[in-house]
Amino acid sequence: MSAQITLDALAYIDKQIEEPGVRSTVDKLIEAEKKRMPKPPSSTALLSFPDIDLFKGNELLQQELERVKRGKPMEPKLDLSRYQLDPPSLSSSTTTTTEATSSSSSSSTTGSETTINPSSFLSPSEELPEGRVVWLKAVDNANAQLEHQNQRILNLELVQKFGGNSWNVHNYQMEYKLSLLRKAVDDKRAEINELHKLRKRDQMDAAESFQRLEAKWAEMISSTLQVEVASASMEAELQQLKVYETNLRKELDLPLVEPSPQ
Repeated sequence: MSAQITLDALAYIDKQIEEPGVRSTVDKLIEAEKKRMPKPPSSTALLSFPDIDLFKGNELLQQELERVKRGKPMEPKLDLSRYQLDPPSLSSSTTTTTEATSSSSSSSTTGSETTINPSSFLSPSEELPEGRVVWLKAVDNANAQLEHQNQRILNLELVQKFGGNSWNVHNYQMEYKLSLLRKAVDDKRAEINELHKLRKRDQMDAAESFQRLEAKWAEMISSTLQVEVASASMEAELQQLKVYETNLRKELDLPLVEPSPQ
């Protein structure tokens, strides 16, 4: 096999790849071609976001973005007390407790406004809260969280009542989109298979033409070789006749004949 190999694209009719040493040579040529080609961008470069200057017109948002980039905590922190149900702080002073109790008692006797008596919520062994305002804040927080729980229960009831149908509709939509994607994939595969069939048919037709031309070429080469062999044989025979003629003239003392210019 020659050291130089000519590659072509007739994959359906050429079987040179099965010859020993050809596959390794082809792999080396492919690797050399890949080294000359520009390298594709890495997956990290494809997934990286472009450098965009966000929040140009808002200095506050720019500062917040820089804080998030540096990983610093938010200052001041978010007030999470509304999500907690802590009891009101106990009083450290008996005087304040007495004032709070007397004020709440007087307010309840006047009837001009609705108040909460802390002593009705605590056992005699426990201390009363520091004041009426603290208790009102605690009760407001408890009411807010209770309303939040009611909203959650309502949402769960709505999901239980209507969520199944919504998910069924969503599943039907997803199945329809999936069927469209599968149909598109099947169409592409059919198109690729049809293209392979056309390539194979064209290459098989070309193979017949190549075989006819190769047979004709071999026949012409054979004829040319036969003509060359016959010509060489005739030249050798002609030289022998010339030598025989020269020797014969010398024996008969005849003048030699000069060869005519060709």
